[in-house]
Formats: sequence, C-alpha cells, structure tokens
Amino acid sequence: MMVVLRALQELTVCWKKIVHYNMKCRWIPGSMLNDPVHSIANPHSIIETDHEAIATVNVVKFEVQLYKARDEKYLLDLQRVQGPQFLFLDLCAALLAQLQVI
Repeated sequence: MMVVLRALQELTVCWKKIVHYNMKCRWIPGSMLNDPVHSIANPHSIIETDHEAIATVNVVKFEVQLYKARDEKYLLDLQRVQGPQFLFLDLCAALLAQLQVI
C-alpha cells in the first residue's frame, strides 16, 4: 500500500483512508489544490479563487481498493466516482506508469 500511496502522492492526488486498503481520492489536473497540505479530510482549508472554481469542473473523484492475491501478487481496483471519464483514464495510465506496471 505504501508503494501505491507514494505513486498517488507523485501524481498530486489527495486521499482519505476509509478502511484498511481502501481510500477515497480526488485529483484536479493542473491545480494547486493538489498540494499535499490540502486533503479531503479537511476541505475547509481550501480557499477557492475564480480560476480554481472553474477548474473544479475537471475534478476526478475515485476510490482505490487494494487486494492481495496469491504468490505476492496484488490487485489494485480503481473506481471512478465523479468527473470526466477521459481524465480518469489519463490518471489511471499515469498511475500505472508511476507504479512501473507499463
């Protein structure tokens, strides 16, 4: 899970732990709102400007669930909750590249 969290951090994804190996995540491409100081756990810490309010149209919200399979293999399940589908697919591709899967 630490490898996944490190990869998400590199992609400036904010997350909130729900239960073990399950997180709700938020990604805003090209926005300062992805600063690791801000998180979903404290949404009131975010001050929106007009530019950032427009950028929230492109917010991608998704959930991550990690499953352990046999022989030290893992399955990472990503489920889009809200946001543009193509941006979510771009994020998935970037995450796979960050995890060095592709």
